[in-house]
Amino acid sequence: MTGVADPADLGKLELFRGLSASELARVNALLGRTTFRAGATIMTAAQPGEIAYVILDGTLKVSTLEAGGRELTLALLGPGEIVGELAVADRSGRSADVTALEPSTLVWIDRGSFEGLRRDIPAITENLLRLLARRLRLANAQLQAMATLDVHGRVARQLLALADALGEELPDGGARIPLRITQSDLAALVGATRVRVNEVLVGFTRRTLIEVDAKHRITVRNRGELEAYVG
Repeated sequence: MTGVADPADLGKLELFRGLSASELARVNALLGRTTFRAGATIMTAAQPGEIAYVILDGTLKVSTLEAGGRELTLALLGPGEIVGELAVADRSGRSADVTALEPSTLVWIDRGSFEGLRRDIPAITENLLRLLARRLRLANAQLQAMATLDVHGRVARQLLALADALGEELPDGGARIPLRITQSDLAALVGATRVRVNEVLVGFTRRTLIEVDAKHRITVRNRGELEAYVG
């Protein structure tokens, strides 16, 4: 399947925001489309970088293995995010593994087509830089939190960061994070045990600071009190 049914829908994705109708049509003609089941490996660090993916629907986990064999989760990514772009841009290998945490739909583009689009449509490069800058800020904030905050603070900071970056504002003032985030996933992100993170989430839920639905989507309900944990 090629791209999306209506090229205008691509304009809702951050990578293609601000493009004209003709530019979106050109991009769409170069895209492939694929789906992955939950648990499927999309790319590994050992693979060469020939393709970049943009997430239309679903949640992806970016991870790597430490020297001792323990998996380290680097990021959770949702709709609008791009993966594999660094290897495609600089012709190096992949830097991490990417796994689907739930059934996910992605569009993909090969290196040559991506290079041509970035050359001919400068807005794509500008959008890409904004995406990468946001991801870097999240990573820096995560490292700082790991060094200075307790588990309550690390969980609160991670939820606030995801809400700021990807949150969908609700009419009642809440911010819904459109990612599948299990206790294990969150524990890997904040450097704590699943049991400890479960205790923190239960406490946050009882105090109505957050809500967690049956699909593991978290909604931030009381931003002020979560910020207090971050200090």
